Amino acid sequence: MQERRENVVNNLKDEGLEIEDDHIYGSVMQGTMTGPMDEDSDVDVLVVLDAEEHEQWAKSENGPRNALNAVKRKLEKKYPNQEVKVDRNVVAVKFSDFTVEVAPAFQYSDVNSPENPTDYVTIGGMTVPVQPPNADNPDNGYAIPDTYGQQSWVGTNPRKFQSMYNAVNKNNDGKLQKVAVSAKKWNEQNGKPVNSYHMVMMAYKYFQKDAPTDASTEEHMNRFMRKLPQYVNEETREPVYQEQIDKGMNREEKEKAAEKAWKASQKIEEAERLKKQGKTEEAKEKYREVYGDKFR
Repeated sequence: MQERRENVVNNLKDEGLEIEDDHIYGSVMQGTMTGPMDEDSDVDVLVVLDAEEHEQWAKSENGPRNALNAVKRKLEKKYPNQEVKVDRNVVAVKFSDFTVEVAPAFQYSDVNSPENPTDYVTIGGMTVPVQPPNADNPDNGYAIPDTYGQQSWVGTNPRKFQSMYNAVNKNNDGKLQKVAVSAKKWNEQNGKPVNSYHMVMMAYKYFQKDAPTDASTEEHMNRFMRKLPQYVNEETREPVYQEQIDKGMNREEKEKAAEKAWKASQKIEEAERLKKQGKTEEAKEKYREVYGDKFR
């Protein structure tokens, strides 16, 4: 993965991109990959661009889309035999062994109008920025394209979120990790009604708000799936900047995702009933309808 990341980044530099920093983030960093690396796996690479050299993207109204299209053109030139496409907020390069998804980014404070949590107040005739409680310093993170509906740059801070995620996971004996992976597997089994990052955020939200203490992983997973229709219909915000990550889902998409989650929760309730009746194999079959054939 590291070798492929270096090759992709070096090729972008060869094509004229001024890159300040780059690193792998997402499911690899979080440990929420749903299986061994294969042709259906993807690795997320954050490529931090120099805002002075690429001001036309950092500051212009169509900057997010233009940045993605420019990265796509450059990667197509370097990888003429691979499938290269813009996929929402990344440029995906599909190799035979796995896909690399490149997210062009800027320092969070370098872009125009990210959904910045900073408020402004007037004190003694002067207007000054004031950070709301628990909001991270915008200078510490990055802005990546958000092309759901209207174009904008949206904040992300992988390192800060990872530390928050690890703390919640540790406090729950590693069960957040297990629930997040199981939830992603269900999501993949059902045509990805929400994106993977959204699913991980909802699992994180469950352990922050609704998870009982001392429950087993199985109990947590069942409880999470029962809460999932509600979570899908609510706003989901990433915990560092409190920016809404599901704002691109329209009402119809949310309703369809919630319906799939509700049907899964009904199957889980049936599986639990069968289990209590001692019908272990029938219960496992019902669980497999939710989590896939590998469920044991």
